[in-house]
Amino acid sequence: MNTYEESAHKKALRGFAKFLAIFIILAVAIFGDVMYAIQMQKIFSGNGLLQLFCYAGAFTSVLAVGYLSLGKSAVFEPGGQMLMSWIAFAFEMIVIALNILIVFNHDKTGPMATWALISPATPVMHMLLIGLVYFLDPELKEAHLDKEMQSKIRQAKRKQKIANELAELAIQERHLAYSVREMEAAADSPETQSRISEHAHSRNDHLLTEMSGRTTPKEDGPRFTNDSDRYYGRR
Repeated sequence: MNTYEESAHKKALRGFAKFLAIFIILAVAIFGDVMYAIQMQKIFSGNGLLQLFCYAGAFTSVLAVGYLSLGKSAVFEPGGQMLMSWIAFAFEMIVIALNILIVFNHDKTGPMATWALISPATPVMHMLLIGLVYFLDPELKEAHLDKEMQSKIRQAKRKQKIANELAELAIQERHLAYSVREMEAAADSPETQSRISEHAHSRNDHLLTEMSGRTTPKEDGPRFTNDSDRYYGRR
């Protein structure tokens, strides 16, 4: 029983310690962002809209720190993403420290003068660092690899479909060439020549009948009975 109570007590203390750690980190980040907002307020004191955007940009630092803290605790994978998160976290601490120092340095000479020129762009730095950490997520890498694989599969299927269509067209061309050869051979055969001849005689007889007005004599009977009116052209 005592062991269970002790382990529960340690678990509660460990949870409280984590809460304090996160609270301290975020409190310092908020303090740094407030100092940055004060600095930006002096520049845009006469424009409320620009001040609003400055406040939004100022608190990107605490959001970045919160994202890095949460990610390092439960989300980020070991490897490039975790390493980049440490670099980004250290950079965020440096930016917060410089933003605090620049507020209390009224002369702004030396390195502080340089930072006074750079500090308005710190939200862009936050975006760059958080973007690098986010895009180093192995799940995104796997998703990109899956998309690349699907793209290659679609391309391979497209090539296969084109090859099948070309093969079918080639076979159709061979069929057509073979049909032409067979038709030419059939046209030159005696049977075809005989049928063409019969058709020609039939057409000729039909034309002569139309021209003369008389029926043509049958080849198996007498062509005419006298010499007067059975020839074509006589009336």
